[in-house]
Amino acid sequence: MNNYTNAFNPLFKPSCPKTALPIDLVVTMAYVPYQTDMNVYCPEVALQNGTLFPSLDKPFFGGKCR
Repeated sequence: MNNYTNAFNPLFKPSCPKTALPIDLVVTMAYVPYQTDMNVYCPEVALQNGTLFPSLDKPFFGGKCR
């Protein structure tokens, strides 16, 4: 069985502390607020940064685990 199947079993004890999903899953509702900041990059900068909006320009450090 994979981690997705095992994560729904409350008796499952993973051998590795990091699983794909937490063992105690709960149903949630997502909330995405309306975007109010309408400042935009020029097309060249937007293409270079991967976003049109400066407020969404966040650095990515490669998912390093600490």
